[in-house]
Amino acid sequence: MRVDLHMHTGYSADADFPQTIDDKIAACERAGLDIIGLTDHLDFFRRPPEENRDAESCVREAWEKRRPAGNGGIEVLAGIEIGQIHVDPAADDFVRTHPLDMVIGSMHAMPDDLDIYFHEYEKLDCDAFLHEYFDEVLKMEEHGGFDVLAHIDYPLRVMKHGDYIPSFDNYMDRVQQVLRSCIDHGYALELNAAGIAGWQKKVGPPQNILYEYKRMGGERISIGSDSHTLDTVARGVDDCVKNALDAGFTHVTVFRERKPVQIALK
Repeated sequence: MRVDLHMHTGYSADADFPQTIDDKIAACERAGLDIIGLTDHLDFFRRPPEENRDAESCVREAWEKRRPAGNGGIEVLAGIEIGQIHVDPAADDFVRTHPLDMVIGSMHAMPDDLDIYFHEYEKLDCDAFLHEYFDEVLKMEEHGGFDVLAHIDYPLRVMKHGDYIPSFDNYMDRVQQVLRSCIDHGYALELNAAGIAGWQKKVGPPQNILYEYKRMGGERISIGSDSHTLDTVARGVDDCVKNALDAGFTHVTVFRERKPVQIALK
């Protein structure tokens, strides 16, 4: 069973445009996927509301285009990726008042700050920044309202500069706090393939973190390409499956109408 539960269409401001939902579904069918999640962005902090491309129409169309399992074709789930769900009551209101299969919770930006992608890390105290990042992730987890904890290694994609190679190896106590909260709240930890396109050349999170999640009792995982273009659907999902199996996971968690279902990885 090949799944890709994190992807973006032209409704996301940082994705290729035009790129319709029908375009995306067709690309996923060509890529041989069995289950997909349409999860366009709705961000708080980073973007004013007008920069989220018509979230109302996005979710409505995704729900209209969803397809159930067992129809002989690809299963299409309607979701959304909420950035910083804990910072604005409007985020909770949106989730409560719209039909959704899954909600991805992401930390893209620190309070009232730039997207993590756009900092000049050579001018920052990276140690202090990472501690602040973990603090904010923990606040988001405690707040809740989502199903999948996305790309916890998001900062590692972009912090590399000069001789500095970013790593969570010296922050495993903070990582363990995040993983414990993830387990206790019943979130699925996401394996995200976007790092393949960057300096890391591999899916995330780092494998030692996946081992630790399993050791601590984590059972739920999600898998996503984080595709923002038609030609990147399914990118890295087979690598994600390989990493998951290596760490001892046998199933991926799929959310249907916000209810978790375990699907065998192979």
